[in-house]
Amino acid sequence: MLRILLTSLIFILFTACTTSNILITDNKPPQNEELNISTILQIPVPVRQHGYKNFETEVLTTQEEFDNFITEVKKSKKWEKKQNLIDSLTLSSIDFTKYNLLLYRITESSGSTVLSVDAPKGTHKNIVIIIGRDKPNVATTDMAYYTLAYRVAKSVDDITFDNEIKKNTIKNRYLGLTKDGKVPKDCLAWYDGCNNCGRIGTKGNIVCTERYCIQHDKFQCTKWK
Repeated sequence: MLRILLTSLIFILFTACTTSNILITDNKPPQNEELNISTILQIPVPVRQHGYKNFETEVLTTQEEFDNFITEVKKSKKWEKKQNLIDSLTLSSIDFTKYNLLLYRITESSGSTVLSVDAPKGTHKNIVIIIGRDKPNVATTDMAYYTLAYRVAKSVDDITFDNEIKKNTIKNRYLGLTKDGKVPKDCLAWYDGCNNCGRIGTKGNIVCTERYCIQHDKFQCTKWK
C-alpha cells in the first residue's frame, strides 16, 4: 500500500514540473529601465576648473541659450582649460530640437575630495545619477568647483543627483515666470537675466547680486525645491 502511495506522489510531482501551461510571473514593474544614449549622454568636459564658479547649474534648451553661454564663458576670467570646455561642448553638436544641455555644478570645500560618478539609472522620465564622495582624514582648505555635462532628451522630466548626503533634482525644461511675472514658489534660486538670486531664511526672503547689465537675458530657475 505504501509503495502505491509513493508511486502516485512521484507521478503527481513529475507531472506538475513538466506541465507547459504553468507560468509563474512577477507583476512588479521594473525599478530601472535601460537608459541608452538616445535618452542621456555624458559629454566629456574638464571635470574640475576654477572658472566653473562663474556659473551655476543650468539647463540650456535652445541654440540661442547655448550660444549666449559660450559667449559668457569666453568673456569670463580665471580659467585653466577654458578652451577645452568650449571645444567639448561645441563639438558635441547638440540638436536642441530634440535635446537639452544640462550643466551640473558641484562645489566642494576641499580640493582633496575625490568624486566618482555612476552611470545614469532610473526611467526615461526620471533619471538618477549617484555621485560618490571620498574625503580624506586630512583635507585641504581650497574651494573646488566641478561640472558634469549631459545631453538629455527633452522627453525626460527631471534628473536627480544623489551624493548620499542630499538629493538635488533638476527640472529638464524651461519653467519661466508665472503669468503675473512672479518667480514660481518652488524655485529656490534663479537667474533673472542679469543677476543671480535666491531665497534665504525660513521666510524665503529674496537676495540678488547687484551686477549692472545693459542687455537682459531670459529668466531661468537654477534650483528647484
